Amino acid sequence: MLQRGTEHGDLTALYRDSGLEIGKGWIAENNPVLSIAARRGKTLLGAATVSRRFGRLILDYLAVKPEARGLGLGKRLTESCLDYAKAAGEPALWVAAREPGFYRHLDAQETDDTALLADCRCCPDYMKACSPIELVFKLKETQGHSSEK
Repeated sequence: MLQRGTEHGDLTALYRDSGLEIGKGWIAENNPVLSIAARRGKTLLGAATVSRRFGRLILDYLAVKPEARGLGLGKRLTESCLDYAKAAGEPALWVAAREPGFYRHLDAQETDDTALLADCRCCPDYMKACSPIELVFKLKETQGHSSEK
């Protein structure tokens, strides 16, 4: 079951356990506007968090526990985030992807914009253990405005 407006404590643990870099102050720093959890009963199986930074909506975190992978939860969580962005009238949803193939399969496109990677460049693992790329889900074209720079 997907559940919106969940507590961030158990999501933080899931994101960290999944190898995502997430600081203690991530809620204040990232300004999350949506968090969605996938649960079986009370057991957290996966989650996604959308934030607003850099003047855009960003899919900041997406994680699914190893024992729940292959069930389509990552896709369903991503689609829920896209539905939220569309309902909010956003032209795009952005993601700095460590696993770009997953997002490309869901129709995310590469972009030359690298604003989301600014924080990544300060990390000692950047382009060593972690090589993220910036992708965008184009949700609608707005007249006179493109979702890319």
